[in-house]
Amino acid sequence: MLLPISAPVISTYCVEVSGWDNSKSFFTEKSELEWSEEAGKRIKLSRALPKGTMIFVRLLQPTVSDSPSTVAYWAEFMATTPEGFHQFHLKQVQPRT
Repeated sequence: MLLPISAPVISTYCVEVSGWDNSKSFFTEKSELEWSEEAGKRIKLSRALPKGTMIFVRLLQPTVSDSPSTVAYWAEFMATTPEGFHQFHLKQVQPRT
């Protein structure tokens, strides 16, 4: 008996992303955050970011128990899509101890 292969579950959230881009200009952009157990968190932006950039991500559709809060992430460039968007993998910034 063959077991069905399940596709990875990807959750998508509407977010607002802010930070400084390659031209050292502050930006705010709406995007979709994709989150899966296998791939982690990813976003696509219309602008390029310098290597090692910290960005701030705010959920635009908070859950009932959560208040909207901003979370800092390191953005690691992955690829440019055929549509010209820059795709980044996100790693949450951890406070220093």
